[in-house]
Amino acid sequence: MVREGVFNITTLKISQLVTKIETGDIALPELQRHFVWENKKVRDLIDSLYKGLPTGLLILWDVGIVEDNFKQIGSNKPSHPTSLIIDGQQRLTSLYAVLTGDSVIDKKFNKKQIKISFNPLTEEIAVLNSSKEKDPEWINNITDIFKNKHSVIENYIKTLKEKKPDLLDKNKIIENIEELEDIKHYQFSVVQLSHNLTIEEVSEIFVRINSQGRSLNQSNFILTLMSVYWDEGRKALETFSKKCEKPSSRDSSPFNRIKATPNDKDLLRVIISYAFLRGMLKYAYSILKGRNLEIQETSDEERIKNFDILRDAQKEVLNLVNWHTFIDIVAEIGFVNYNLLISSKLGFYANYAFYLIGKYKFNVKHDKLKRVIQKWFVFTQLTQRYSNSAESKLEKDLAFFREENGDFVEILNNVMNSELHDDYWNITLPEKLISSEFNYGGKVHTASKIFQDTKVLFSNDKLGPNLDPLIKSTKNSVDLHHIFPKNYLIELGYGKTEYNQQANRIYLKYQDNIKISDRVPEEYWFMMLSSLNQNEREYIEQQYTDVFDLPQDFWKMDYPDFLKARRVLMAQSIKNYFEKL
Repeated sequence: MVREGVFNITTLKISQLVTKIETGDIALPELQRHFVWENKKVRDLIDSLYKGLPTGLLILWDVGIVEDNFKQIGSNKPSHPTSLIIDGQQRLTSLYAVLTGDSVIDKKFNKKQIKISFNPLTEEIAVLNSSKEKDPEWINNITDIFKNKHSVIENYIKTLKEKKPDLLDKNKIIENIEELEDIKHYQFSVVQLSHNLTIEEVSEIFVRINSQGRSLNQSNFILTLMSVYWDEGRKALETFSKKCEKPSSRDSSPFNRIKATPNDKDLLRVIISYAFLRGMLKYAYSILKGRNLEIQETSDEERIKNFDILRDAQKEVLNLVNWHTFIDIVAEIGFVNYNLLISSKLGFYANYAFYLIGKYKFNVKHDKLKRVIQKWFVFTQLTQRYSNSAESKLEKDLAFFREENGDFVEILNNVMNSELHDDYWNITLPEKLISSEFNYGGKVHTASKIFQDTKVLFSNDKLGPNLDPLIKSTKNSVDLHHIFPKNYLIELGYGKTEYNQQANRIYLKYQDNIKISDRVPEEYWFMMLSSLNQNEREYIEQQYTDVFDLPQDFWKMDYPDFLKARRVLMAQSIKNYFEKL
């Protein structure tokens, strides 16, 4: 519950806000993000201000003098802040950059200058480009107007007089440039939050006031605590995330074969799960503030101890040997493409935490650990264990390991055995495969085929390499083909949710997909077989059910009967794959 009387509403001119940013009185807390606006959005903001349109509230938190739990918007700011920007960061950063010409830090951690152009004759405002840069009608960078409008007016009139004298209208030019410069006097409505508020209360107010309904979650607050008490640790997460984006030619890198690209919050999830065996971040936040959850007391000594645990855990999580070993464990069972085949991203990072728990807290030997993590990975992806009520389920699973005498492998096997019973494989899974989206069922089924080294239907190519994310091509080498072609089914009266069923999809070389086009199954099946050599044809004729999970004589079946039969075969194939692990 937010207490009454904890904020007041006032107004501040843009010039006042920019001055406060320049002096360091206003700073950005680690509750949000770097500057992510495109230049066009900055242009839209300036245009709205020029036209006198409303631009929303700002929320500042009056914190008095704080330590180092902030990021300055620019650089070389002299003082500690007395206010933090809780909402309005992108707008203020834009205005600061435009009015001062200072660079900002974008979402890729690069310095960026924002240049907005202005045409005093037409009153157009635009992002600077090469054509406007050469056009004397345009002022290249309106920052120059805020720094010295008189010089800009003088130079603009002089240039226009030389190059386009018939357009010269001194009074209009001076009036419009002064009008643009006058936006520095625009008054923002500002909600000022009291320094007596806790960070949880600030978050609640943010959610209630913010018109877009964005929320500040527990990971935001934990990253804030890291910035306060261990800033180099927070920066290490950002650096690791950045290096996952592209390969390095100089040194070892977390860039990986399946192109898994965690952000700092994904990595934080792994660290908290491994360090404290906690899935609910609200508990981790309390722990890092120095709360002993057993005796319900908070102290600096407890905070220091818990941050030491966090440091040790982060060292293992960011260890490149651990990271790449886990990636190999996942890729080995067919999940060779992070974006294409992994449906639960939280499940992916939870499994990385489980791998580290087994390795370091339970000292499970590598081969044994690899096998059980591979099964657990398939189990969590297939059942979407960490999709709904994800934190609660992860908290429950991690609680098993807080018992001192538990057996890591036995615990995971017991959970899997209790849920993956015969009814699951024979009834539940086939029913879950009834979906028009190529979701977790279809993705696990694809991984199973890659694991089994299956070829692409009608081709000698293996499926796995064709889905490799590191192979660049202007056209995908394989397509998800409709076994009963889409247009054929549309003519029979079937809708999108019916013709796009997972059981009606199979990977084909894209040339074969084009060749088949809208032909009925009985026509294209024998046409494609006749184009193969004898060995290839005999292989498919003998194995199309066992290898490709296509029902016997499927081309003769009614479409609903085909779907039902193929879902059973897909479920059985996934079961066989799981048991082989």
